[in-house]
Amino acid sequence: MGVRRGNHDEAGISLLEILIAISILAMSFTAIFSSMSAALRAETRLDQYRLVVDYATNKLNEVALDPNLEPGQVTTGVSPSGLRWKVWTRVVDTRPGLGPDRPLQLVRIVVEVSWKGGAGPQSYVLQTLKLRYPPAKSS
Repeated sequence: MGVRRGNHDEAGISLLEILIAISILAMSFTAIFSSMSAALRAETRLDQYRLVVDYATNKLNEVALDPNLEPGQVTTGVSPSGLRWKVWTRVVDTRPGLGPDRPLQLVRIVVEVSWKGGAGPQSYVLQTLKLRYPPAKSS
């Protein structure tokens, strides 16, 4: 009975195989977590953009439904959430209307909302057209 030497047919895992498996696992986890982080950042940007679009839509509806809307107005302000907004109106076309002193006007309403995003200053512009008769002049 002698001691067997040089027989490498033994079952088992070497230290090198364990290190390679751990390295592959670590790279996989790194890729998974970095993609999850990127997805969360994208979701945050989308939430901010959704807030801006909703605010601009509401502001546009508010101005368009205002019975005292006057072309040539420019108004600015800041929302409670820190969004800066600017609204301006102007006549883009005039047609005969209810009389010589009351022409039908096509008014462009533009709303611009700006904010500071991760990539620097950003803005969103929304516009619409509205038909209006100027108020009758009092005699």
